[in-house]
Amino acid sequence: MTEHQDLVNPIETTVNPVARALIIEDTRDFADILKRALSMINIDAHVETSGVDGVNAFYEMNPDLLLLDIGLPDVNGWRVLDEIKRLRGEQGAPRVIVITAFGDPANRLMGKLQGIDLYLIKPFTPREVQRVVRELLKLP
Repeated sequence: MTEHQDLVNPIETTVNPVARALIIEDTRDFADILKRALSMINIDAHVETSGVDGVNAFYEMNPDLLLLDIGLPDVNGWRVLDEIKRLRGEQGAPRVIVITAFGDPANRLMGKLQGIDLYLIKPFTPREVQRVVRELLKLP
């Protein structure tokens, strides 16, 4: 095989993702940034922009991690989390990171009562998301 052929037909290697994540975020551009940040640390992420679609996607994909916006257009993020917990039953919810602009004490208390793992207040950087996800999932 010539050097040119090696460049035309490179050997493809597939790396299996270390985890699956579901991002439920109504701002598509922001959700795409989160998805890219997660893919850079080998996490397969799926995006939904509404609570109803997010719950349906959760049921289909059974993710390890949920990044959930609270201010969704169709249903409150806390109700989404309640439904996900109901669907998961005895297995419980996945690791949950709430991503929101609502940093008020009432929402923080709700997060604590819901048993979320982490509460990230917008704006935050993709690098910060990568750091907290690595810590939460115990990734290198």
